Amino acid sequence: MQIPGRSNIAVADNGDAWVRGYRCSACGTAAEVPTIACRRCHARGTMKEFRAGDSGKLVTWSIVHRSYPGVPVPFVSAVVRLDDGISIKGNLDGVAHDDLSAGMPVRLVMDDAGGAKDKEGNDYVAYHFTAQAA
Repeated sequence: MQIPGRSNIAVADNGDAWVRGYRCSACGTAAEVPTIACRRCHARGTMKEFRAGDSGKLVTWSIVHRSYPGVPVPFVSAVVRLDDGISIKGNLDGVAHDDLSAGMPVRLVMDDAGGAKDKEGNDYVAYHFTAQAA
């Protein structure tokens, strides 16, 4: 059994996993978290969950040189704006630090959270980003 490694991840019974987004049915504004009212038009009860896409653009990043024991450094911690309107944070893998640029296309990749398991042995599901051809 796979379980979400983050609150914004949904996992179907068949193991298919995706990032959750929320869209206002009144004005179309997307949000990363469920809200009582839309942040743009303020309509109440209009935020409906949707399955976020897997492509987006790099907004900003930080190269992390110090971390917890057992976590290899350096790594790129990135904020990505997905094409469907939500912004999420995750690690960006497989890109030389000198090649990073705002707006570069990236792809969301669901994975096994680095092999992490809960106390019952269930696999956690997480995500990271990789570069995508322009």
